[in-house]
Amino acid sequence: MLRKILIACLILSLGCSKKTAGFVYNVPPEFEPHVQKFITEAKTRGESISIDNLIIRYDSTLSLLYCATSNVTSKQSDIQRIILFNTHKCWQNSDQLECLIFHELGHCILGREHDSSLMPKGDAKTIMYPDDIALYSSCVYNVGSNCDFLYRRSYYVDELFNPSTPVPDWEK
Repeated sequence: MLRKILIACLILSLGCSKKTAGFVYNVPPEFEPHVQKFITEAKTRGESISIDNLIIRYDSTLSLLYCATSNVTSKQSDIQRIILFNTHKCWQNSDQLECLIFHELGHCILGREHDSSLMPKGDAKTIMYPDDIALYSSCVYNVGSNCDFLYRRSYYVDELFNPSTPVPDWEK
């Protein structure tokens, strides 16, 4: 009788456990440095993030309306995360690509939703603002300093990991 109870308990415990095996990490070399930078930026801000269940790939069927999309908006770590990039690259430089990847990782790693809030002078409050990957981009064409927004990067990355980050001085 005791043996039957032990076997039943073993079956129940194995049946209720979450399967974590079988996750895939497959990130193309052109995106990998930005994923690693996201992990580093998280660590710099006191967040320990491990990403072992991420697939990033191009998808030619993705609507031209989207640069990229993720399959989930959740902090759950027990799901396969997939980010699909449009084959028609919508970024013009590495800063814009980083912003796009950070935005998508904000969805599928941090569980952040889109946020269309604006700051007092009208700039997006967050990197989770939809459809703007040039929030902290450098100039695409070197035509002067009024197109260089790299000074904004620290605010947008801070806000990504801490949504209560105060409005920066350049926006007051």
